[in-house]
Amino acid sequence: MTFDLSRLSCSIYAIGDVVAGPMLAHKAEDEGIICVEGMAGGAVHIDYNCVPSVIYTHPEVAWVGKSEEQLKEEGVPYKVGKFPFAANSRAKTNADTDGLVKILSHKETDKMLGAHILGSGAGEMINEAALAIEYGASCEDIARVCHAHPTVSEAFREANLAASFGKAINF
Repeated sequence: MTFDLSRLSCSIYAIGDVVAGPMLAHKAEDEGIICVEGMAGGAVHIDYNCVPSVIYTHPEVAWVGKSEEQLKEEGVPYKVGKFPFAANSRAKTNADTDGLVKILSHKETDKMLGAHILGSGAGEMINEAALAIEYGASCEDIARVCHAHPTVSEAFREANLAASFGKAINF
């Protein structure tokens, strides 16, 4: 689903919680920016599939894109890559090893379709997945990006390695 400059009248536009899509402040902010760009004659585009969601608990929960259930319902062939925080060097040194990263990619094209992260810093890490989905990156694309070591975000790279190549390096 994409944002299409919802108009309530010739001069009133709607954004945020009164239009379709998740009720999130960052989604409304993007709609506001896009709305002004549209009024000025620019291009408008928001793909709600690329809007990340975060539950700020401990550990955090974050997701973006499709879930396995959605992919099954849509009949999309997919593969799964997982990496546990317990195998991540930084999570170990932080003594915060509860969690995992799960990546869903298209079985034939390897295009990232969804990401689900449970663990400390999930809300920070999910943005890399949103970027990948927005720009049609494959899991191999992400796996080939050098991630700083030791960081918790290496778990994201490792899950992409698992999705693309069937195995992570450090697990």
